[in-house]
Amino acid sequence: MDRLPPNRAATRTLAQHREARDLRTVVVDALAAAPSDEQSLRAGVWTYVRGEREVGVAPGVVILALTDMVDRAKIVPDTARIARTRDVILWCVEAYFGQLGGEAFGSERGVAGPESADEPAEDTAGTSR
Repeated sequence: MDRLPPNRAATRTLAQHREARDLRTVVVDALAAAPSDEQSLRAGVWTYVRGEREVGVAPGVVILALTDMVDRAKIVPDTARIARTRDVILWCVEAYFGQLGGEAFGSERGVAGPESADEPAEDTAGTSR
C-alpha cells in the first residue's frame, strides 16, 4: 500500500488548485444528476480524494469538503441525502486509505471479505471463527 502523505499543511500549485476545483464541480454535478450515475459519482469522489491526499490534505478535511458537496447538491428527501452522504464518506475512506472491499481481498462478490454470511470464516490457524 502507498505511504500516507507527510504530516504537513497542504500546499498546491495553481494547476493543482484548478484541478481540485474542477473535480469538486464534477462531484457536485454527479450528485445533482437525475437519475444518478453511481459509478461516475464514485469515480469522481475517488479521483478528488486521491488528489487531495497527494497534496497532503488531512482525511477529516476531505470528508468535511465532501459532506459540504452533498449538502450543496440539495438531495431530497433527507433520507436520500443521508444515504448518499454515507456512500460518499465510505468511498472517501476507501480512496484515501486503500480499497476496503471487493477484489482487494480476492473476492469477486464485492463484499468486505472473502466469506459470505452462509460460510464461516477461517482464522490464520485454520479454525472457524
